[in-house]
Amino acid sequence: MFKSPFSYSIVCSLILFSCIDNPEGPAISPSVDQIEMEAEGGIQQIDFSSAEWKIERIENVKSDSRIFGDIYSPENVRVSENVLLELEREGKLDAIWPNKGFSIVRSGQDMLEINLLENSSGEEFGFRVILSSESGESTITVSQKASQGYKFKEITYFVGDGDGDSLYWKRGTTLKLTVPNSQEIEFTPIGGIDPTSSYIFTSKSLDAFVWLKSDSVEVKLPAHFQDGQIYYAEDMGIYTEYLQSELSEFTNLKETITAPAGYSEFRSEYEMRRRILSYVLVLTNNRTGDEKEIEGKITLVAPTGNYEVISVE
Repeated sequence: MFKSPFSYSIVCSLILFSCIDNPEGPAISPSVDQIEMEAEGGIQQIDFSSAEWKIERIENVKSDSRIFGDIYSPENVRVSENVLLELEREGKLDAIWPNKGFSIVRSGQDMLEINLLENSSGEEFGFRVILSSESGESTITVSQKASQGYKFKEITYFVGDGDGDSLYWKRGTTLKLTVPNSQEIEFTPIGGIDPTSSYIFTSKSLDAFVWLKSDSVEVKLPAHFQDGQIYYAEDMGIYTEYLQSELSEFTNLKETITAPAGYSEFRSEYEMRRRILSYVLVLTNNRTGDEKEIEGKITLVAPTGNYEVISVE
């Protein structure tokens, strides 16, 4: 059967076009290429029909700049710190900030897991995961809403591991006198440097203070504890990550000493108590109504009222 040159040209063209349209290697085909999450975060698993790909880079949606973080081996051993994020095979990528962040885990060659932390930054957050293979690139875009915030519900204290009281002594007022005759002198033995009571809240939770930073939430403060029972002070305090100080109840305590004629020198030392207790802060999510718990420690430092007056020879 006779075939015209024209027909032969069409067949060759089709073959050539087909070869160009199918480069070597299977195409990257993630089961999901757009992820939208609420501010509270969560986990999204992505499956692939092919394992022939790698994480080429991760970009910030807003600025197109690449994102830095830590890279971990499949055994969860950190192999690189504060580097541009990329992953050839299995392992984990971490990009964690105080108010947002994510982890990407490739536990299987054909599976990816994206875990978003809660977004407390006050604005929407997003990034792109760029995948590459011999067939080209593919992009997974992740976006996360900003949190609608929390309301304070309650705080409770308890005696946890390593909690309790410790005592130490500090040097107080120094008094140098030159008097013609012996006389009584009044001074404040628990004055001197730093005559204050103070407290500070600390927590390992990255978002322990961001929710209430602008609200100046007043909370009850522990005064003392006995046999595991905690008793509270009448005055309230502020839940904050910053040191809070006030004058001690013993600041104006007076002591009378008898100074001899001529030159004399006296100094005081007073006892301080450092008290550490654990706390659980309960917040209510404005969007969902769910409760969020934050654990931490409170450290209170104050004079006990015990003091000594020492005559310096």
